[in-house]
Amino acid sequence: MAWIAMRFLRNVGPAALGSWPLTFFELMVLTLMPALVGFALVRLFLAVIQSASGSLNTYTLTASPWAVIFWLSVTVAMVGYGAHITATILMGQLPDVVRNGEFAAVLEFFDQSLSLLMVGGGFFGATAVILVAGRGAAPPVYGPERLLLALGSLATYGCVIVYVATQGSMYIPAVIASAVLGGFGVWIMGPYEATQDPIGLLIIPGNLVAAVVLLAWGLIIGGRPVWPW
Repeated sequence: MAWIAMRFLRNVGPAALGSWPLTFFELMVLTLMPALVGFALVRLFLAVIQSASGSLNTYTLTASPWAVIFWLSVTVAMVGYGAHITATILMGQLPDVVRNGEFAAVLEFFDQSLSLLMVGGGFFGATAVILVAGRGAAPPVYGPERLLLALGSLATYGCVIVYVATQGSMYIPAVIASAVLGGFGVWIMGPYEATQDPIGLLIIPGNLVAAVVLLAWGLIIGGRPVWPW
């Protein structure tokens, strides 16, 4: 949703940022948004690792199996995001005479397929680590806190997965990834624990709802859904 808001503000904002050939909102999309997402994932990983192991040390942060998978996943996601932004910018600057050539086809593949797969695969791996390592790492939550975490899951994981699934060729990978993460979370925690564990509430509802919405949307229209705006 932030991406959609940024695109709207970019279109109505100043033409450029001083002498830079970028608007302020384009700069935010290119730098601040991925930085905040990466920061949030790292903070969450550090919190669950510390709660699960009782302390933070070099092994748990860099050399344990979960740490290796997490950092590799985050790195792949960041590289994929950089490749996606680069390919998008280059595609926008291509002259019409070469838009149907081999170079344009490679750029389109990076822009619409490979880079998004890297981003999705990276965040899938990082989320899976947080889901497994974070099970039972925090005390159960009750009452309004559960609703707040579930709504946060829908607003983050749910909206992002639905949006990404309607871009390029990401529909099937997004449905599979969200269904696997949501189903895996319910399987390792159980339905009862999943409704009280903070990490489970933050991850599982958004993924399950996104999978159901995408499947229902695809069945209703009889094909791959496309974001309406």
